[in-house]
Amino acid sequence: MAPIIPIIPIIHCLLPYKETYTPQNAGAVALTVEGGFTNSAFSKNAVVFGRDLSTPSLGDTLYKGLAPRQSWLMGKNIGLARAYLHHIKQHGAPDLLEVHGRLQVAEYIGRKRPDLNMGLYLHNDPRDMKAGKTVSMRRALLDRMTVIYCVSDYLRSCFLDGIHVSGEDAEKVIVIPIAADRLLKQPPSKDKLISIIGRMVPEKGMLAAAEALASVLPRYPDWNVIFAGAQRFEDAPPSAYEASIADALDPIREQAIMTGFIPRPEIMDIQNRSAIILAPSEWQEPAGRVVIEALACGAALITSRRGGIPEYAEGRAIILDEGKPADLAEALERLITDENWRLSWQKKAWADYPFDTAHMLAKLDKARYHALGITG
Repeated sequence: MAPIIPIIPIIHCLLPYKETYTPQNAGAVALTVEGGFTNSAFSKNAVVFGRDLSTPSLGDTLYKGLAPRQSWLMGKNIGLARAYLHHIKQHGAPDLLEVHGRLQVAEYIGRKRPDLNMGLYLHNDPRDMKAGKTVSMRRALLDRMTVIYCVSDYLRSCFLDGIHVSGEDAEKVIVIPIAADRLLKQPPSKDKLISIIGRMVPEKGMLAAAEALASVLPRYPDWNVIFAGAQRFEDAPPSAYEASIADALDPIREQAIMTGFIPRPEIMDIQNRSAIILAPSEWQEPAGRVVIEALACGAALITSRRGGIPEYAEGRAIILDEGKPADLAEALERLITDENWRLSWQKKAWADYPFDTAHMLAKLDKARYHALGITG
């Protein structure tokens, strides 16, 4: 049972500057934030801060757009941090500030306002980020933050790499899995459709997927494939990498579509119709939202053993040790030709799905109670 809170504390969330908190352009961080306040015990007094928006914001949580201050000198993320500090100086500080993604922002705000109760929400490997590249930098953040949320145990190990922790310090760095709610009561009917959804960048393994599909699909003309996404989460001219994907798909141009950037409702429709979904990440994926979305819609998923992906996909999807075109092609062909095998993976994905928002919120709000010193 959740503790009884006589007065609901105020929680602020600060997004990275690039994060567009709108239904049309929401990325993984925005969706995690939105899910983290929907039906939360703290949602009535929560405010999400980010850059100014020209369209309505995502979800029902109060959104406050800020204009970065002196970004020409310090960059847009620190400029946004400065704008946030100016805002709370005028309007009052929260009971808890959750900084998403940007370690340098957490470090900057923590240094400028040592009185603030702060949490850091990690979505990527901190060892590759400003203010997190060294053990001493991460140790300083660990000492300063009240709580550090990680979207996978893999990411937690990245933050603690080289840092010995025990007791309260160990409990401070916690795993909060990402979440995606199912909107359907029953498994959706599937078309002979394969989809690859996400940013069209090399680390996502998109070219390898295209090469695998081009080698397999000519033998199965009743199957089609959709590549949905672009280099960035916005309308933009195709990149050279996207052009290379299109070239690789040329042998199956009658069966393949590249949509470019499309809104989330269209993405969700494609996912629901897809019998097979590919997520062959080549980099150490911290978690992989496309992985849980594929499982949520009951697709037969082929993914890779990278980063935090196995924490979500083990036993629920086909996990390849190497996402090379030949490996992808072999798994694809078997799924296409062996209907029982394909259906078995679809059933596994549907039957074992603990990644809904309610499960995530139970862990997140428990961590918030602790960070706020609320017991019950």
